[in-house]
This record gives sequence, structure tokens and C-alpha cells, in this order.
Amino acid sequence: MKKGERVFFGVCAVFFGFMFLQALGLMGKGRPGEIGSGLWPGIALGACILLSLARFLGSLWRGPKESDSPAHPAGESTVEKRKRRITVTLSALCFLAFMGLTPYLGFILATLLFIPAFAFFLGERRKTVLLVSPFLLTAIIVAVFVKFISIPFPKGVGIFASFSRLFY
Repeated sequence: MKKGERVFFGVCAVFFGFMFLQALGLMGKGRPGEIGSGLWPGIALGACILLSLARFLGSLWRGPKESDSPAHPAGESTVEKRKRRITVTLSALCFLAFMGLTPYLGFILATLLFIPAFAFFLGERRKTVLLVSPFLLTAIIVAVFVKFISIPFPKGVGIFASFSRLFY
């Protein structure tokens, strides 16, 4: 592994450690019996610390790379570059459409439409994945964030709001 990558992983571990300490300060605030606003950031930052440390320590144990060849071969065709650019552009446009339409369609319907479109633009072509994953992921997200943590999501406007209220 290159020296720059080692430094990057080390800096990430230190940064996540600092942010974890900040999240610990939020843990005790709130009423007795509440989870507190620092729990979820603490869990995410703790995982980031562990993964960054694992990458950093793994790079130290492996030693330097023998060949410093570039990540992408020099003979990469323009067709491959163009295909990657199109994929990134379509994915970004899909995400922007999701963000723009969510207040009007509601979170549930927008997510049901966004997940298969985003997966398709990233190159997923299996029909079962494109048909099952939107329902599964939307159900998990709604169950965790709306039912368990009680975070309100946009319900939409007009008939879309009526549709969303069926699930809340």
C-alpha cells in the first residue's frame, strides 16, 4: 500500500475518533429512558473507527507495494471512460430527481421508484433484484426510521399524501 493511503487511513481513524468523542457528549442529554441523540452517530462513528483502524493496520502489516502501477491501465479506451461518465451522470440525475420529487410524491412512493431506477443506472439487470429490492428496502427504512425512531418522512401532496398515510 502506498504511503499516501496509509496517511489517509490514519487521518480518518483520528477524525472519526474525535467525532466519536463529540457524539459521546450528546449521549446523556434528554429525558430518562430515551435513547438520546448521540446513540446513532456513536454507533456509526464507532464502526467507522474500527474499519479505518483495520485498513490502517492492514496496510502497515502488508508492507509497501512492489509495483507502483496506476489503478487504471494507461490503455483504457475512451469507450470505457465514456460509459463510466454516463453511469455517474445518470446516477446523479436519478438522485437529484429523487430529492426533488420526494416532497411531492412522498417518501414511500419516491423510494419505491428511486431504488430500481438507481440500481438500473448502476448496471443491475436482474429482474428479481429490480422488483424485490425496492419493496424490501423501503419496508426496512420505514420500519426503522418511522416506526422505531419516529422520524417523520415527507408524505407527499394530494393523492400521494393519502397513499402515504396508509403506511404511517
